[in-house]
Amino acid sequence: MLIAVCSLLKTGALISSKIDMVSIWYRYGIDMVSIGRGGRVAEGAPLLREYAVYPVSRVRIPLSPPNTYFEETLLFLRLVYYLIGKVVYRNSGKRQDKVILWGAPGSFWSGRTRSYFIKKGIEYQEVFPSNQRYTDEIIPLVGYLAFPIHELEDGTVIQDGTDIMDYFEKHVPEPYMVPVTPLQRSVAWLLEFFGCDLFFIPAMHYRWNFPEQKEFLDNEFARALTYRKDKVGQQEAIKPAQDFFSDFPKIMGITEETIPAIEGSHIECLKILNEHFAHNPYLLGGRPSVADFGLIGPMFAHLGRDPVPASLMKNIAPHVYRWTERMFESNKLDGEFMETAYEYPENDELPQTLIPFLEYLFRDCGPQLQGMLDVFNKWVEDDPSQPAGTLIQTDPDAPIGAHPRIGDYDFKLRGICIHSQAFSNVVYHFQRVLDVIAALNNDGKIRFDSLMKSVGGDSLMSTKLSRRIKSEHYCFTLS
Repeated sequence: MLIAVCSLLKTGALISSKIDMVSIWYRYGIDMVSIGRGGRVAEGAPLLREYAVYPVSRVRIPLSPPNTYFEETLLFLRLVYYLIGKVVYRNSGKRQDKVILWGAPGSFWSGRTRSYFIKKGIEYQEVFPSNQRYTDEIIPLVGYLAFPIHELEDGTVIQDGTDIMDYFEKHVPEPYMVPVTPLQRSVAWLLEFFGCDLFFIPAMHYRWNFPEQKEFLDNEFARALTYRKDKVGQQEAIKPAQDFFSDFPKIMGITEETIPAIEGSHIECLKILNEHFAHNPYLLGGRPSVADFGLIGPMFAHLGRDPVPASLMKNIAPHVYRWTERMFESNKLDGEFMETAYEYPENDELPQTLIPFLEYLFRDCGPQLQGMLDVFNKWVEDDPSQPAGTLIQTDPDAPIGAHPRIGDYDFKLRGICIHSQAFSNVVYHFQRVLDVIAALNNDGKIRFDSLMKSVGGDSLMSTKLSRRIKSEHYCFTLS
């Protein structure tokens, strides 16, 4: 333990009662432990890109060879973690004059952040993962390939898109993108969750099951993932990523038997939203909110930009397609809705055209979510003695990723059984929605419960999680 304390002192970092980031930097054994404050790397610390970085709360730290020096340091840092609070983000050690969005046009979740930054007025620079710095510095920080990844001006690296919106809503209050009234605020976060986490099945189907758009996808993957400009080199570079992502339809239960139900559900969704956007520029009325940013993820990159689903959207839901364009425009007022106030409805009301969409979400997406929650609760209850910090994934030795799997399950969509996969990140994001609802005052809770009952969501929204989940260092663990 004395060795570990000395290692901490070697950094010259000031230790206070509020320390936000603890990182172990490892190369050929423990080289240095650095404590940073406010998401900043301690002065004198080496650049993170030279090191492999591991979260201090991992149950297993895959370093080789193991030694007592490392084990003592790890034990000490675990003690520090529990004493001083939550460890969340790492830092690149770089400073820049604007936020960097590590993303790409064809990325499901990059569109959410890109749209948010534009509507929020956040100055940013999008950089594709084909940039060498992404491979050399950013992936080692996060621990896995993912985009978007957000690098703040001070070097703080935030992977999750909901986290980045939450960060800027707290640090840049205006223009606000979260309603202040209780019902609208709850519905906004609920729609953000459904949009970014429960449209994965139609998104994967319409991206990977139409060979006629292969040339488009090949070029999108190439521009995002490789600097190569020759066709042969591009195909070699993008093949591993395409093989990985194109396997998702099978994982999610998209088969010849289930495709009719998936397509029928998506088409109904587009028609419902088309009616809404014929009368409203955004989901909650005249002003964009986190609800829109959650939904734009799938509706832009996969369902509104890939050739086949984009053609479908344009032909049967042109108002939805116009909304996808509007979401990347910086104007407050839209040319079509110049007489619509840039505000949410008065008296905490919701647009009436939004109600059918809520009903659709609970009817067609609700069973999928309920299945994931049941899988998580069973995983917890099968081994209730699992300690805090345990990774939430069925295979604890599997590579860490943004979407850890926690088991397969069956759910029904329009009477058709779909055998699919549950993900811990979805359960974590649902927990965040539950926290928003739990914070409502009594009147707000009564109104929200009444709405849920009227749209068929009361049973799902009353589901309790057997254990809380925490997100730290880009991993999901038991709290």
